[in-house]
Order: sequence, then C-alpha cells, then structure tokens
Amino acid sequence: MVLAAEHYGLDWITTEPYQPCGTILGFHGRFIPEGWAKMPSARICALVMLGLLIMGGGAMADAADADQKLRVGISPFAPFVMFTAHGPEGAAIDAWHLIAPKLGVEWEFVETQNISEKLEKLQAGAIDVAIGGISITEEREKHFDFTNSQFHTGLDILVRKGRDRPFLNLVSSLFLKDKIPILLGLLILIVLAGHVVWLAERSTARQETTFSRTYFPGVFEGMYWALVTASTIGYGDKVPHRWSGRLVAAIVIIISLPLFGFFIAQLSSALTMQQLRSSIHGPEDLPGKRVAVVQGSTSAEYARQLGAFLSAYNQVEECYEALLTDTVDAVVYDAPNLLYYAKHQGQGQVAVVGKLFAPQDYAIAVRQGSPLRKQLNLAIVRLSDSGEAKGIRVKWFGN
Repeated sequence: MVLAAEHYGLDWITTEPYQPCGTILGFHGRFIPEGWAKMPSARICALVMLGLLIMGGGAMADAADADQKLRVGISPFAPFVMFTAHGPEGAAIDAWHLIAPKLGVEWEFVETQNISEKLEKLQAGAIDVAIGGISITEEREKHFDFTNSQFHTGLDILVRKGRDRPFLNLVSSLFLKDKIPILLGLLILIVLAGHVVWLAERSTARQETTFSRTYFPGVFEGMYWALVTASTIGYGDKVPHRWSGRLVAAIVIIISLPLFGFFIAQLSSALTMQQLRSSIHGPEDLPGKRVAVVQGSTSAEYARQLGAFLSAYNQVEECYEALLTDTVDAVVYDAPNLLYYAKHQGQGQVAVVGKLFAPQDYAIAVRQGSPLRKQLNLAIVRLSDSGEAKGIRVKWFGN
C-alpha cells in the first residue's frame, strides 16, 4: 500500500521484507522511502542508525553544553566588586546573587585583574558574562552586547586635600628627597664661609673691624655676611677691610652665587607648580596636569582627549597610591569608586572635586548574539519590579 505524504514532499510505501529493520531500531511503522524499496534491509538499517547517531551526537553535545557552568567574569571595582577574605562582595555581587536564580543555571565566578582583562576574556570565550561597573560605550558596543542599564553615573576627579594652602605646601616641598641635598649644600657653604671670613676679618687689639673678636657672636656675624652676600643683597654693615678678607669674599661670591641662584630657582619652580596643581576644580583644569587613570577604562580615553599627561595603571588602587605620593596631580575615574575611597580608606587625605561629567551607564556585558542578553534583561526587570534593586542601592550608596 502506497501512502502519499505531500506535507513532507516524499512518497512513502509499506513493504513486509523490511520489518526486521523496524524491529531492530525499536519502531514498528514500516514506512520507508519508495526509492529504498529495492535496497537490502541491512543497508537501510545502517543508514537509519547513522542518522540517529548523528542526531544523538548533537543532542549529547547540547546536553554537555547545558551541564557546563555559566562563567561570570569579575574584577575589583569598589563598591561594585571587592575581593575579600570571605569571597567577592559588593553591589554587583549582590545583584548577581539575585539575578542568577531567575536564570535557572549553575554558575561560577572567574576573577580578573581589571576591566580590560575581563572584556578580553569575554571576547575570547573564556567567560560567558562580565559584571561589575562596565560602562556602555560606542566602541565597546562594536564587540559586545549589553543588557539594560543597571546604574547611571559618570566620571569624577580625585585630588589630595590641602592643596589650597600653597605656603604650607611650599614649606613641605623644601624637604622632599630631591631638594634636601641642595638645601644642605647651601647651609654648609654659608657655615664654612662664615667661619673663614670671621677668621680673616675678626677684630684684633691692633685693628678694629666690623666682625667681633670672640667666636660668639663673631662666627654668626660671618655667616650673616655670607648669606646676604650670596643673596646679592649686601647691606654694607659687614664689609671685609683686609686683603685676606676680600679674597675670601671673592671666593665665596664665585661659589655661592650659582648655587644660591639654583636653589632659589628650585623654590620658585616648586611654588609655581604648587599653585598650578592646587587649581584643579573640574575637567577644564586637567590639560597639562599629571593624571592617573586605569588602563583600558573609559576615563583613560576621556582624560587623553582633554590633553592631560596620563599615567596608566592596572588597578585603581595604584592610582590612589600615586596620588598620595605626589606622583600625579589627580585621579580621573568612575565617580562611585572615587566617592567610596574618599569616604573610607582615603578619608581626610583626598577629596572628590567638581561636578559629575561624562555621563555613562553600567550594564552586564555578553558576547554579541548571545541568547543570555534577553534572559538577563528579563531578570533585571523582575529585580527592579520587586524592589530588590533599590535595596542594593541603599545598602551600598545610601539614600
């Protein structure tokens, strides 16, 4: 009996000799293609079994993929992700713990050093999802897909406190390592010159001069003369009269003037730089300044466009250290991270200045075309609707 199956575009027939094939494969519908009716039953069985093995292999591969844990990339970015002795903590970690159950999959965290490494691993397929303060940018959207925005923020500037007190900062700058040798050299020169000129010009019983006969205060008078001479002030109240004293004065002038001039130039330079560095109040003050940024971050590209002299570091903690040691004048980075540091580890030492600039949104990143994007968006919407997202914000950022 021939049965037409127009829906499939095939003609099917039944025939008794091929019943063993159906029995072997575990089915009893003896429908085979009409072209196969003349083929030996063993060959038909082999072809059918091969097809089932191919389909079964694909099914097993899908099952293996389903059993694989979802790899979630994280990197330190306070207060969204922080590595502690108890494991990762932060706003993004709390959010993921609420999102993951809605996905219905097993997952594991994969730690990376920074955002750049995290995105590189995502693009290479080493991780499936990247979370934790990832800004949505035009360039990144060329390589990744992003979920709906989870957090709206921007960039800010961190500077050291006390830079609005130029005099105190100038005095402290005199005792930096690079200026101490100059200061000591000038001091030694004045002391030596004071002793030599006093010995050459001190008063005697036969001749009265402008320098006392006794060591005290005579040596101090000599040091005073050396200082006013080196500074080219020369009040005229202390003047050598003997030829030996005049010779000493000439030697002191030749040696001390260049050294004293160099020292004064260093002080003037320090004062000028201090005034320039204390004038950072917003992004418009960054051109020409030494600015620390995190390698591969959006703040790095923005500061570069402003014309700042960049010092790129792998971790934002390294940027903070550079600021505290006066290696840089400011740190440009995401506002939540700077504010968190200023209120905790850097309290009393640093301050966030200016208004928020370069607005940006944080989201979860996945590879382009990944079906995870839709699932994550649904989970984020449910999280927002339930009020749990607001609880996370209050916990880490207050009201």
